Amino acid sequence: MLMRPPSPQPKHTRLWLAPYVAIGIFALAMLVLTGLLQWRELDTARSALEGDMHWAERTIENRLHAHQDFLGELGREQEFKQLTYEAFQVKASRYAREAPEIQAIVWVDTDGKVEWVAPNESTAVFVGEQLTGERLAALQEALRVRRTVVSPDYRDATQRPAHDIILPVQRGSADLGAFIALQSLETLLRTTLPTVFTARYSLTVVDAQNRELLSNSSVKPTDRQVSGQISLELPNNRLGLNIVAYRVGGAWLPFVPAALIIVLTLIASVTLIQLRRHAQHRAETEEELRTAYAFRQAMSQSLITGLRAIDLEGRITFVNAAFCRMTGFDESELVGIKPPYPYWPPEEFDRLQNNIDTALAGKAPASGFEMRIMRRSGERFDVRLYFSPLIGTNGQQIGWMASMNDITEPKRIRVELERAHERFVTVIDGLDSAVHVTDVQTGEILFANRAFQNIFGFDAVGQNSSHVTAACRPPPDQLARDPLQIGPEELPCELFDGELQHTLSGHWYHLHERAIRWVDGRTVRVQIGADITDKKHIEEVNLQQQKRLEQTSRLITMGEMASSLAHELNQPLSAIANYCAGCVKRMQAGNYKLDDLLAAMQKASDQAERAGKIIRRMRDMVKKGDPNRQPIALEELVDETRAFADIDAQRTGTQIVVDLPENLPKIVVDRIMIEQVLLNLFKNAIEAMSDVPVERRLLTLQAQQVDERMLEITVADQGHGLAEEDIEKIFAPFYTTKAEGMGIGLAICRSIIEFHQGRLWVEPRREGGTVFHFTVPIEELGEDSNE
Repeated sequence: MLMRPPSPQPKHTRLWLAPYVAIGIFALAMLVLTGLLQWRELDTARSALEGDMHWAERTIENRLHAHQDFLGELGREQEFKQLTYEAFQVKASRYAREAPEIQAIVWVDTDGKVEWVAPNESTAVFVGEQLTGERLAALQEALRVRRTVVSPDYRDATQRPAHDIILPVQRGSADLGAFIALQSLETLLRTTLPTVFTARYSLTVVDAQNRELLSNSSVKPTDRQVSGQISLELPNNRLGLNIVAYRVGGAWLPFVPAALIIVLTLIASVTLIQLRRHAQHRAETEEELRTAYAFRQAMSQSLITGLRAIDLEGRITFVNAAFCRMTGFDESELVGIKPPYPYWPPEEFDRLQNNIDTALAGKAPASGFEMRIMRRSGERFDVRLYFSPLIGTNGQQIGWMASMNDITEPKRIRVELERAHERFVTVIDGLDSAVHVTDVQTGEILFANRAFQNIFGFDAVGQNSSHVTAACRPPPDQLARDPLQIGPEELPCELFDGELQHTLSGHWYHLHERAIRWVDGRTVRVQIGADITDKKHIEEVNLQQQKRLEQTSRLITMGEMASSLAHELNQPLSAIANYCAGCVKRMQAGNYKLDDLLAAMQKASDQAERAGKIIRRMRDMVKKGDPNRQPIALEELVDETRAFADIDAQRTGTQIVVDLPENLPKIVVDRIMIEQVLLNLFKNAIEAMSDVPVERRLLTLQAQQVDERMLEITVADQGHGLAEEDIEKIFAPFYTTKAEGMGIGLAICRSIIEFHQGRLWVEPRREGGTVFHFTVPIEELGEDSNE
């Protein structure tokens, strides 16, 4: 049990406070009076300093403005070609003698080369000297901004601080050069400010970074309370002049009155304290004990952690309010009882008794005991109990102190998190896609699901990702961003989305990779890889079937044109036969001329070449081969396709009009494929106009360049047109509006155009009929894509 504190003793403080109050009032009054007198003296000194500062500031600024005005006068004369070298020497030398701080006035060209120097005897600069460093940079800045510029401060030949006042001179928009006045800061202060001013004050010139450039004395004032600063705002250069007044008399003199007052006050106070100390010693000790007890009691009662003290036999000697709130029992019901305690659940007796025995034996674990106890209402809850020795005032152990925390809610949350993590891992492991997380900085694999481990190995976690995934990893140059250069504010960020082949297994994977923020704040790369090997195989099979379908379409087309082509071939073959027969008869009769026979044979050769071209076109149309995209003129391709279409056009009385603008760029296409598209569109247009009057059977082909990448080709007819529902389905495989059609022609045409990165679509004509559009790449885009 804790001891009760002694009751407070009555205090007689008013009697003891009266002398202290009197002494304090007297000392305070004296200090205030002394302070007022010193403040008045200081205020007078500051007023004098402010007046001198204003005078010095105006004097220095007027001096600097006079220098700039003189340079401006020289600049105007130089601009209007009124200034000669002799006149410059006279004027500049006279001004330099009147202003000793001006070491020299020079004229430099735009490159910083000194051409004129005045006065001639000046040794600060010489004719032909080249400005360098900060001085040259200041000259270039003045020429750029076209106004007066003051260079940064530098050390002259005598190692004293100086700077240049630079006035650029232009004539019209051309730079002629610049007049530069070399000004010494030390001489400026000495000639501008009188000796009485510099004797009264410590002057220090500082630059824009508050670095000391010049001081009028090596002796620094000991008291810097009376001081000020003048700011000289020069063009492109800021200088400050710190002014500190020298004090008359010692620095300790103002503190003598206050020190005497304080000493006398201390002597009187010490005398009273010695008289009172013995009387107050006991009272102060009791008050400290009472305060310490109250503080500990308040601290223990305000804790949310339950505290319990037991003696060496397990008897409860103290419980705080939090412990009582947790268990529902009052302090009077708990203090003085031994195990088993009333808040022990019956089913936990054995376990809790073992815990208390372990603790009393001094073997309690540092992590404490996790146990289940019971409230007065019978409700069970989980707690964690920590034990520590309780040491008495004599240094001996008198028991054990236990702290108890309610962990019911944290335990429930931990269990839920474990279950959620288990569900997450189960879902991720159940995916067919390989998922893994990699640290961007170290490359360490932080997480990998089962599919990833099946592909790259079951011990992948903790290893370097670049080594594990070397067989199927996107190259760094194909990443959208460098992961090491991504800032936290840019997350999440897309890195890669594409298809790669595993170099060892040969499988294809679609990889999607992003940079995200990990649970601990790190930037990581999350990669999801889906096996698309079967999809790739299906695409290859579909491509082969597409090629066979295109070949079949060409064969069907040529079969439909066989009869017309036979008629076309009959004419040149008949002509060849007639020419040969005529030549034979003339030669048999002996009545011939060599020129006549040569003319007839030449005509027969021309007809044979015509028949050969027709046969070659048919062979190229039905020939099976891989696509070969090459630059070709659209006019040439249209002419070859029209040679086939003209047969049906002449038979049906259809007029084909080709309207192509001049200077069209070449298109990069597979010649046979695009001929097949054009021929299919021509045949459909001719068949669509078979039921309209002959005078309306007009087929038009036009072309125009859409942009720098694509060329648009249009095939329009004046036939019966298409219904709205047919327009939506016309490109679907095996859908046809013809009675005997197969429905694969337009589907193949769209596949061919899309293979060329183009687009094929259809629109109805307002005048009647149908318009087919398709786009193909022009030569520049075709070359880039082939690369």
